[in-house]
Amino acid sequence: MTISLKIKTSHTYVNKNDKIEVGIVIYIVPEKYTSNANIRYIIAVDNSPSMKDHNKFDTAINSAQSLLASIPNTNNVIVILFSNHPKIIYNGQGGNIVYIPKEFGGTTRLHETIRKIIEIANDGVPTKAILLTDGKPKDKTDVRDYEALQIPPNLTFISIGIGKDYNEVILKRISDKSAGVFYHIDDVLQLPNILEEQKTTDTYALNLTLNAPQGFTPFNYDLPIFIPIVDRLVAIYGTMIIDPGSLPVNLTFTANYTDPVDSQSKILPVTITLQRAEDNVVRSTINSNVLAEIKYYRLLKEYADTLAKGKDTTRVMSELMQTAQQTGNQALIEETQKLTGHSKSDLSEVTKKMRS
Repeated sequence: MTISLKIKTSHTYVNKNDKIEVGIVIYIVPEKYTSNANIRYIIAVDNSPSMKDHNKFDTAINSAQSLLASIPNTNNVIVILFSNHPKIIYNGQGGNIVYIPKEFGGTTRLHETIRKIIEIANDGVPTKAILLTDGKPKDKTDVRDYEALQIPPNLTFISIGIGKDYNEVILKRISDKSAGVFYHIDDVLQLPNILEEQKTTDTYALNLTLNAPQGFTPFNYDLPIFIPIVDRLVAIYGTMIIDPGSLPVNLTFTANYTDPVDSQSKILPVTITLQRAEDNVVRSTINSNVLAEIKYYRLLKEYADTLAKGKDTTRVMSELMQTAQQTGNQALIEETQKLTGHSKSDLSEVTKKMRS
């Protein structure tokens, strides 16, 4: 097996007579990797007129060319320019210097471009799509149109917004729906490093689906949980309501994935058992650290949802900082201190933290 599953819970015992919410953390742990996984990269660059400003387009294509040249030639790479309509500039193997023409359209057809990427990825090949734009979409402007898109389980979006004039709620939502990440950048000079980070070197699992018991609610991944490319430790934070009863509760989590070493489909089930006890025993054995950590991710999701709706975040931010301090986790405290109330930068920071 190239991965293992490890599960941590806030409770060892659950009540006989009352409902109880149990915090659950599922870790997808890397065990064995390959450097030659069959991964497709799609780089879609906005070439609307505003991309001419501040060397945005030039920096984007230079960064894309550097990334493409460093990708092994066993990987398929596709370059798309999108403005009036998505246009495939290159479709071939990695490791090549790809010529990207300096041409511009007149609008930003983001929804059409995402549909085109989905169409390409419908063949099941694990695909990382890097979507870069500096403007609001002109074809579909309502986030609900993007919510309705059926993103295949083998496709993840890395969305990058440049400057102040794009729709961060749409970019974040596309990344959330596909277990991806949304980046906000003010300075185009940040772009080369961000694109370089997207190259996957060590792959532990492909097209992973995590099947959880009915009633499990994750806070940092959407349901159903699909992770097209597992290239690091993955942690999924969630909760589950356990009804009263007399019998122990068995909870089974199953990872279905393609092993990148032998290209075989694998099934990895893990079952945990929660014993029944009286309320005093349940309370005395609670793992408060796990509880605080899960509360943090619940609040982080609430903060992002509130911010995306343009509502006041003062209360949630205060609770978030208090909870971060309760965990004693310095990394969480520092991440929370980065949040400023600015929609673009904060929604970006949230998605990065959710997937880290």
